[in-house]
Amino acid sequence: MAYQFNDGEVYDGPTITLPDGRVVSGATFTPESRRLYEIEVVPEPVVVAQVTEAVRARDDSGRLVADDKATPEVNEAWVVGKAPKKKALRKKKSVS
Repeated sequence: MAYQFNDGEVYDGPTITLPDGRVVSGATFTPESRRLYEIEVVPEPVVVAQVTEAVRARDDSGRLVADDKATPEVNEAWVVGKAPKKKALRKKKSVS
C-alpha cells in the first residue's frame, strides 16, 4: 500500500490507522503526525527489447545450420534478421 501527503509528497514509512478510519504518518500518534491518502501504485510497463542483430540458426545439438541452396528466397542459416554483409578484404601492399 502506498501513501502520500495532501501536498502530493509520497510517504514510505510507518503508519497508524485511527478508529475513525483515517491513516496518519508515524509510529505513534503525535502532533507532528500528518494525514495520509492512499494512492494507486501503477506498475511500470514492461519494455520488450527488440533484437537488432542477426542470430544464427542452430539444430537440436547446438551446431550451426547451413543455408539450403534449393530455396534462394529463404535463408535458413539465420533465425532473426538478415545475414550480415561480408566485409571487403584489404589489398596487401606490395614491397618493391
